[in-house]
Amino acid sequence: MNLVGDTALSLTNISMRRLTLCRPHSEVWFVFPDRIGRRLQRSGLLLPSLVFAGFWVVADGFLCAQIEMIPYGQIGSGSLNSSSSSGTPGATTVAPSTVQGQVINASTGAPVPRALVRLNTRAVLTDHDGKFRFDQNTESSANVIVTKPGFWASTEMQDPGNLFLQSAQMGVPLELRLYPEAVLTGTVAAPDGTPLSRVAVSAVRSFYDVTGHRWLNAGQTQTDSHGNFRLPVQAGEYRLETRYMPMDRTIDQAVLPVTLPAETSSNTSQVIRVHSGEEQHFELRPGVSQTHTVTLTAPSADGRGFARISARSSDGSTLQVNQQTVGGDAGTTKIQLPQGTYALTAMRNNPEGPEQAEATVTVPDHDISGVVLQFSPVPSIPVELIVQPSSDSDANQPPQVPQLGLTLESNQPDPERGDQTIRVTTRRDQSFVFTAPPGSYHLEGRNTGVWYVKSASYGDSDLLRQDLVVVPGAAGTPIRVTVSDQTGSLTGTVSLNGSPGACWVYLIPTGPSAQSVIQLRSGSSGSYTAAHLPPGSYQAVAFEQRHSVNFRDATSLAPFSTHVQTVTVNAGDKPTLNLNAVPVAEVAP
Repeated sequence: MNLVGDTALSLTNISMRRLTLCRPHSEVWFVFPDRIGRRLQRSGLLLPSLVFAGFWVVADGFLCAQIEMIPYGQIGSGSLNSSSSSGTPGATTVAPSTVQGQVINASTGAPVPRALVRLNTRAVLTDHDGKFRFDQNTESSANVIVTKPGFWASTEMQDPGNLFLQSAQMGVPLELRLYPEAVLTGTVAAPDGTPLSRVAVSAVRSFYDVTGHRWLNAGQTQTDSHGNFRLPVQAGEYRLETRYMPMDRTIDQAVLPVTLPAETSSNTSQVIRVHSGEEQHFELRPGVSQTHTVTLTAPSADGRGFARISARSSDGSTLQVNQQTVGGDAGTTKIQLPQGTYALTAMRNNPEGPEQAEATVTVPDHDISGVVLQFSPVPSIPVELIVQPSSDSDANQPPQVPQLGLTLESNQPDPERGDQTIRVTTRRDQSFVFTAPPGSYHLEGRNTGVWYVKSASYGDSDLLRQDLVVVPGAAGTPIRVTVSDQTGSLTGTVSLNGSPGACWVYLIPTGPSAQSVIQLRSGSSGSYTAAHLPPGSYQAVAFEQRHSVNFRDATSLAPFSTHVQTVTVNAGDKPTLNLNAVPVAEVAP
């Protein structure tokens, strides 16, 4: 360790307050005393009444600065520690203790050296055995996180991997886990083997949360001059995708999109499963073709152009095409398409709402015209709310439709793998509608306050059991949503490795429900409460870290069957259910 400046300060005594900067740098530690702070102030880098104290921690090429801004006159000799600073809001001081542990590779169990471990506002690097130590800890709770380039702190996309610990948990050696990144590599080449450069390749991850299933972009890169790509990702389930390129300079042809695994009409659930530390290689062979001009016309355009045009080919791939207005006429446009047969979908907006047109076109080996798009309004499906209050619920204000979080989740694969979620919108007359293009959907919702979705129907269809099928021209028939405040509650304690702990609790309804899973978190004492729980039977399971899977799929819980319990909650009941959480070590990365 090198110290730069006039004063060598104890790093364990420096109070670091929430400002972190990172940039590549060589390995060096800095401590800035008052004199340097004054120089920086004169250069205009600091506020007039403040000086700068802090240190830089290097972890495999990343230089992290922890900075504290301290008014002049509050810096004495030796320690910069502030007696009033606290790592977590509301934390109380306790007798000084030592917090120590080891960082290990979650895939191999090997120690991870030079990982950066943060305990509230303090930070250290692990030694060659992956061990770390914080002396003189005086806080009763801690937020602990560990980072290192090439690793993830969690396998979940939206979980930073923080651990929230109480004093009892900090009194025993900690084992922190880092997950080595998985890597998807490959080559993109034309059918004749010509490497394709500058092709955008995306890793799209299958993701589940309380709102249902989504495909989320987990990483994107471009191929190099040899057509090669490399995508570091978290462990999980993925698809690889390339986008449509109207013209590739290497081959002077259009490059068609490709998805791996390929979609089929009989099975669209195939995925690439990759584990932490694993590398998988793929050969992507998109089709290439010359393009031809297709001229489209739309009667009664009234000056409105096309907001978007997509073309779905016979093999299921979708091309988002650029359009060119002809002679300033918004009702006539030209697009470029390769030879083949396509189902065209065009969208445009008008003051009354969006419109959609569909047409099938076959592109020969030359330009074509005369393709007519007949636009019609996208179906608007009214949403009506029916309130069924209990006899003693006069004080419970009925919810508004938007508070229920109602969404229609598309059952068709999204051409762009985006969020295929349709939300309720409010009309000028304060009524509520779903504006849903033709297709098949399932309804999702959530509890709000004391109210839950008891039933939902569309004509004769029970939308808590059946899909909603929207056909062209559908309108008028409302979705009727019935809410009730006749609920129960569930309480309990979560134990982790024999001690109460803060964990994620998942309640999975076994019967019809607008909410596929109810997610909550136990407190640091292990206690949890699910208030205003809809009546019914549930499977209950707890995990040390967030666990995002399709809980309605029985196979997702099979590896943890010894941790799963069943409970029935009736209206007015308050049962207790204690859970034994699945340790992170039992979840295969």
